[in-house]
Amino acid sequence: MNIKTKANRVGTVSLATLGKRVVETVVKSGIDEATASKQFVNLVSVNDRYQLAVLPGKNSPESEYVKSLFKARKTLFTDIYDYVEGNLKSPQTDVKNAAELIFKQLSKYGRNFRGVKIADQSLIYIRVIEGLKKPELATALNKIVLTEKVTQFDELQHNYEEVYLNKGNVSSTKVAPSNIRSEMQNALKLYVEELKWLVNTYETEAWKTLQKNVEQRFSEVNVTVTRRKVEAAKE
Repeated sequence: MNIKTKANRVGTVSLATLGKRVVETVVKSGIDEATASKQFVNLVSVNDRYQLAVLPGKNSPESEYVKSLFKARKTLFTDIYDYVEGNLKSPQTDVKNAAELIFKQLSKYGRNFRGVKIADQSLIYIRVIEGLKKPELATALNKIVLTEKVTQFDELQHNYEEVYLNKGNVSSTKVAPSNIRSEMQNALKLYVEELKWLVNTYETEAWKTLQKNVEQRFSEVNVTVTRRKVEAAKE
């Protein structure tokens, strides 16, 4: 089976693996002309888009991180809410008065946002934080030792928004692997053809070694588990 045929037959994920390994192999060769060649530059560009296309969706590390921040934000808000509400019953008048001032801002939207859209929840948290950061509440926050918690809540909200927006920006440019699969296959084939021409042009051991290593990358993605076991048994 020749290299071009191998590029056509590998699966979606294997094609991504192949593209990544070929690019890394060329870069690690240390040959400047190899990394600057026309078809290699094209391969890098197509490979970057293909790698993005095969990234996992809902269960990706980015998605899990967004979920963890969403949960942490809700937990911190609930902790602050319950803490302030508890201080409404304080026997100390100054603590009780401080809690009452803060609770007016904190309780404007309620405690539980179940059923509220995710985007709307973010807006609620932003409004709550804006209210808590008003200058007239600074003394009250200090009185019930809540200043640091509010700062932490504000930072967590900003972090969530930044990560969520970045994830959305990536998703908006993401395409299905099937839409660029043929482009990825062609980029690999064109690079192999160019590499062959470059090897014949320069005729050095470094170029010949690079060609052999690239060919090896194609062979590796076609090795099945069964074949690997057989080859290991022969060694």
